Amino acid sequence: MRLALIISLVIATPASALELALPNTATVAIETSDAASVRLPEAPWSPSIVVPGTEGAIRKTVLKLPDAQWTTLQLIGPLRDKLEEAGYVQVFACADAECGGFDFRFQLDLIGEPDMYVDLGNYRYLLMRHPSKEPHSVALVASPTTSAGNVHITEVSSARFPEVEPNAEDVVAEMDEDADHATQRPGNLAASLLKRGHVVLDALEFGSGSADLGNGPYPVLAELAAWLLDNPSARIVLVGHTDSMGSLETNTTLSRKRAEAVADRLIEAFGINPSRLDAAGAGYLSPIESNLTEAGRTANRRVEAVLISVE
Repeated sequence: MRLALIISLVIATPASALELALPNTATVAIETSDAASVRLPEAPWSPSIVVPGTEGAIRKTVLKLPDAQWTTLQLIGPLRDKLEEAGYVQVFACADAECGGFDFRFQLDLIGEPDMYVDLGNYRYLLMRHPSKEPHSVALVASPTTSAGNVHITEVSSARFPEVEPNAEDVVAEMDEDADHATQRPGNLAASLLKRGHVVLDALEFGSGSADLGNGPYPVLAELAAWLLDNPSARIVLVGHTDSMGSLETNTTLSRKRAEAVADRLIEAFGINPSRLDAAGAGYLSPIESNLTEAGRTANRRVEAVLISVE
């Protein structure tokens, strides 16, 4: 009986998962970690060899194919071919006894039963790596049972680490060093607004070329609204800014409409009196970064709150 297998392989941007999809396959388990280590053997088991952990962001997936006729090579071979087409290079491959049987299997960091079952007398292992793509390492283990084909996929990408938010003293020091970049930090909007008279409202989402403000939630708007409610005499102007792509007239109109959308959200969602808010658009006339780079253009596309008065 000839078995046909169509594999779909999509490699996304760095630090994203490698999608290996088989038709009629059920994904029965997924485990992920942003920063951990996993053992990826590069040789048969030996009592004298200790397999070091490969560090990074790790994703483990178990696939099951409801067909009892699969061989280990039929399960793993097409995936290997597609990885090779994508530029991955085989580092090591083996099958059951030549791998080291029981001892080799139990140095693999796999999702356990009942999700992933490995027949110690009928399994196959493959390790492949890519010099520049993410994930940089992919390990496959295939083992059929009497009722299904089991495939375990381990992917290792560059580790991801959380950003540590600075404390209040760090924020003030940062603002002192760069007075032109009065950027809001959680819990410090009021200090920024009172000290510099203006603050960037971070993480607002607008459609490309659109003035439609996404549903949020936007903690920065909640924080600004809370401060306005605590300070009923305060008045602010919301000022929209754009990058330098397009005409001044178009960008000025777009930036004003985005500022108006923020004002509307403060009024409708938080009950701020409209008389305390104004909206204006500066277009690309007040950049905070160079418009010659994508990072600079991204920073320049923003809405700021400018303090007009407070008693």
